[in-house]
Amino acid sequence: MTATGARAPKRGLVAKAAAPVLSQGITAGTSLVLQVLAARTLGLAEFGSFVLLQALLVTAIALYTGWVGDSLAVLDRHEPRTRASIVTSALAGWMLCFAAAIGTALLLRDGEPATALAFGMMVVLRLAAETVRRLLMARLQFWRLVGNDIVHVTGTVLAIAPAAVAGVSLPALFLSMAVGAAAAVCVGVVQLPAAELRRLRAGTAGLPAVMSFAAWRSLQAALRPAALLGSRALVALLVSTAAVGMLEAGRLVVAPLQVVINGAGSFLLSNFVAKTRQDAVAAQRLVHRATWLLITGTGVGGVALTLLANPLGTLLTGQAVDPLLVLGWVAYLMVWAAGLPHVTEVVARRMSRHIFFVRLADSALGIVLVAVVTVLSGSVIAVPWLMACGGIYSAWHVRRLAIRSRREARTA
Repeated sequence: MTATGARAPKRGLVAKAAAPVLSQGITAGTSLVLQVLAARTLGLAEFGSFVLLQALLVTAIALYTGWVGDSLAVLDRHEPRTRASIVTSALAGWMLCFAAAIGTALLLRDGEPATALAFGMMVVLRLAAETVRRLLMARLQFWRLVGNDIVHVTGTVLAIAPAAVAGVSLPALFLSMAVGAAAAVCVGVVQLPAAELRRLRAGTAGLPAVMSFAAWRSLQAALRPAALLGSRALVALLVSTAAVGMLEAGRLVVAPLQVVINGAGSFLLSNFVAKTRQDAVAAQRLVHRATWLLITGTGVGGVALTLLANPLGTLLTGQAVDPLLVLGWVAYLMVWAAGLPHVTEVVARRMSRHIFFVRLADSALGIVLVAVVTVLSGSVIAVPWLMACGGIYSAWHVRRLAIRSRREARTA
């Protein structure tokens, strides 16, 4: 094989992943703009509160998309009982997340009803928007997904513009996010074919079958954001909400790398489902190429961002960021990137329960280390480094699971 021929599959993989990565970039870019606006206008302590509520939102989305979104992609969503059970799951998720959002915001903000109501409404609309996004992903219509995300960001920016002039507040930020999500849902109804939107009736007859896949997948998908939420909550409790803001400032510098990794994950799951049904060898080639591309890209990009930590931190948050903190987030993302292709391969083979226990050990180790070191030092610089420690075990163990699943697929 020629050198050109050897490089062709990688170029093809990058080209196919361009739309989902761009989609994730638009979504993350919207979040980044809002976080930068919050960091520069709210003050470090109130920005820390915003970060904690955002972390709760990310965890809720992970739980919801792990259950509802991945069920749409992996299970037969057109089978009547499965379809009805997914509808029931979505409605239940909206109600539970609304209640959790209201309660958490009231507790964190000392009973501010405006912030709590705006946050709760925004969470429900974001979950509805994620349902549309996951349907487009399941249909492999990633360029339509990009269009949907453009509407989302446009609606959010137009809604926040008056508040940016008059004075930014937490309720204004959450309401602008709600407007953007509502716009994306409306456009998504037009983008999707009628077959995806008819017969949306609730039912529980197929719920056990959906739960056998979705329960473990949902818990597994939420472990990483929940661990980050837990580490931030520990920093807020043991140090201050201002320290949470400082920790988030370091993560904002490496946000572009996280965009690429998240986009790759969306692309890989849908494609692994298709390839494992057709050709296990093709799925194995895909995981090898994706692993090396993600590790290399994250490492090279991470070094560049670390070197620019101070000017980027000043630009994004109004103050310099410690390069060692940024490098810690790079290490965390590299470990994540190393394990992600194997995770999606195993999930495509419906082995979510195995992934859950691996990730549970990973998250527990990271949180325990963060608690111990934060109590002893009172510093946040070590937090991402400590969270990466558990991830090393996770990446190694999930790779073993992926190899085992391939053997079982060949003998089945």
